[in-house]
Amino acid sequence: MQTVKILPLLALLCLSLGCSPYSMEEVRIAFEQGDFDGALVELDAGGKRQAKLPYLFERGLIAHYGDLFDESNRTFELAEITSDDLYTKSVSREAASLLTSDNLRSYAGSQYERLLIHYYRALNYVYLNMPDDALVECRKASRLLQFYADADQNYEFVGAAFSAYLSGILYEWAGDWNDAFIAYRWAEKAYKQYESALGVPFPQDVGESLVRLAGKLGFREEFEKYAATYGNPLEAPPDSGELILLYETGFVPPKIEENIVFPILKSDPIVQDDDPQDEKEVREYARRLVHRRNRRYKEIEIEYLLRVAIPAYRSNRPRLVGIDADTAHGYTAGVLVEDVEGAALKTFESELPTIMLRTVVRGVLKYLGFRLANKEGEVIGRLVNLLNVATESADTRSWQTLPNQIFLVRMRLPAGVHNITLSFSDRTNRQVKTDVLEDVIIRKNDKTFLNYRTFE
Repeated sequence: MQTVKILPLLALLCLSLGCSPYSMEEVRIAFEQGDFDGALVELDAGGKRQAKLPYLFERGLIAHYGDLFDESNRTFELAEITSDDLYTKSVSREAASLLTSDNLRSYAGSQYERLLIHYYRALNYVYLNMPDDALVECRKASRLLQFYADADQNYEFVGAAFSAYLSGILYEWAGDWNDAFIAYRWAEKAYKQYESALGVPFPQDVGESLVRLAGKLGFREEFEKYAATYGNPLEAPPDSGELILLYETGFVPPKIEENIVFPILKSDPIVQDDDPQDEKEVREYARRLVHRRNRRYKEIEIEYLLRVAIPAYRSNRPRLVGIDADTAHGYTAGVLVEDVEGAALKTFESELPTIMLRTVVRGVLKYLGFRLANKEGEVIGRLVNLLNVATESADTRSWQTLPNQIFLVRMRLPAGVHNITLSFSDRTNRQVKTDVLEDVIIRKNDKTFLNYRTFE
């Protein structure tokens, strides 16, 4: 590698100093207080970065909670278009990106984030009483799931199970029994993989829905198979409707920055070689450095301590992790249907080796730039080293207003107006909070959708 290849990289890294994400602290404070208009104002005051995907994610979700469903959908539509474009480009350019600062790379969103766009858009359309448009979101989510499965034979259905389950419910609501049956089959497959990967229990209702729809569609063989596994569900009472309550709790953990030090040894060939000739040599050396993490070396062996910054997650589980719904006509316990934190950590775990290698490659290039500059003079070497330190930051972009977990309460109620008492429990299953949803209308042979969010 020649000097001319190193110094432009350092110049490029200079630009990253002004590219850190906007602060979400004030946005979250307003959001938690239910001041959604104020949260939008704070978000926009951060620079109105409409072209930046994290901004679109945050704005779409906050507008959803502020009952600005049309505005939320317009924002999420732009997020979807932006994400699809950037995701395609990021896959095709992944190899070349080893030499580009992560903070200068376009953020395309994670797999689970892209799926959750369709969740919130579908709910928006439900509340706007536009069922056909809600089903369009289900189909988009289904195509996205199939794309993930086709592209990666090891795809563990992160984010897929809940998306498929909700799609089944929405197809049923619209009377599209066949697509509902297909969606529930996706959900069954995904939850069983999800259970082993993330510990989210298989919702019994998914199996019961397969039995019910197989019978309705006249699929005798499937009906017998699913009935043998899940049993026969109870018949729906006459003159009844169904409550679909989606309870979202807490916040997904934000990405944070973690500093790691790798020792460059005096005996390393790259130290002996004053002018490494190609980038392949640097990449191979970076792979060796990665394996030195947490290993100890004697001080006399060490030529240089290479500090790099990588993103990391710390669990951020909420206090409230359970919900029950009680009415004059019965009681139903909510079930965990999506672990957003688990999906975030699982996705990051699969991405970390690539992030680590890319980061260490850049670190080695910066070290080599420092060595070359130091030969020109000690002062220049110090300046380059200061620049290296100043430009070393991790890419911590993500969708921060997402909930930590999502629970589902699905219950049959007589048609009419109901007061529903919600009880929230902590990890010890102790009830710590209650709330009452008043005048909830249940219509005969229909579904009433609600979503509820806590932040504790």
